[in-house]
Amino acid sequence: MPRYSFANRLLLQLKYSSMRNVLVIICALFLSISCDDGDIITVDLDFGDDLSRCENNQDSYLIYKVRTDPSESLAIIIPRTAANELLFTEAIPEGTPAQLDINGSDTRFIYRTYNRDIAAGELCELVPAADLTITEDYESASGIIEVTATVEDDDGDGIPTAFELDTENADGDNDPFTNPLDTDGDEIPDYIDADDDNDNVPTRFELDEEDADGDDNPATNPLDTDGDGIPNYLDTDDDNDMVDTIFEDENGENGPRDDTSENNGEFIPLYLNNLETVTYPFVEFNEENSYTRTVRTQFVITNFNLEIISGDTIQLGTFENAFPVTDDN
Repeated sequence: MPRYSFANRLLLQLKYSSMRNVLVIICALFLSISCDDGDIITVDLDFGDDLSRCENNQDSYLIYKVRTDPSESLAIIIPRTAANELLFTEAIPEGTPAQLDINGSDTRFIYRTYNRDIAAGELCELVPAADLTITEDYESASGIIEVTATVEDDDGDGIPTAFELDTENADGDNDPFTNPLDTDGDEIPDYIDADDDNDNVPTRFELDEEDADGDDNPATNPLDTDGDGIPNYLDTDDDNDMVDTIFEDENGENGPRDDTSENNGEFIPLYLNNLETVTYPFVEFNEENSYTRTVRTQFVITNFNLEIISGDTIQLGTFENAFPVTDDN
């Protein structure tokens, strides 16, 4: 058996080590070339949940979200019809979503990349910026857009809609909306009534505004000034002084909330002070039945194919729509 000096053994180890490194590099290059057919692109479609909506097209809605690094957008386009408008204004239960068929024409699902970051609202501009270029453009030829919508508080008065319906199923039809609560009997159900007891003090001002119970929910500990077990927002005589709240509006303006008297150095509204028992003539309601409704509309894309990626389901995101409502009933 030949004997090698230390120096010779070292040279042989270096030689064999170099050969192994070369083989590893060659194998890696081979695998890379054999696996890359030019069509495989890794795309992460998780952009976050919040969606934006373009309002400046009379024929369609563009609903989208963008992100940076890289600069990308996911968007759907749907016709602007009366039926589709309801997707943003009414509750759509999760079990019965509205469905829109992607057809590549008036109902579309698109993924794009750009040469630079997109500024807020820039995708809605009728004339695109000269320096904004689409670098990749992929569109699904088919698929389904499933739409659900939630409205936690229809009239925005601070009391969730679920608490202002026929929760006891009094009419026996198992539909809480067919016989909802109407505390003041004005034929406007509480869940869409800004003033549930018709005392000229809007419900939102008769709750736990100061968060006295510390749960950040004004509806769980509503004001009950006279301690009669009826919360102020459902009580026509909040201080139990035998004068209904609606008749304690001394100046006849803006409802009873701005009429006060001093008691031990503190100014208290007349309608919350049982020592004030003067009856004033009712002039007019503080406001019409006006409120702000907030609808959260969720979009899910199913059975789509963007060429670079296809799948069964993608949670596109949620669009929040807050809008004023005036009910003249």
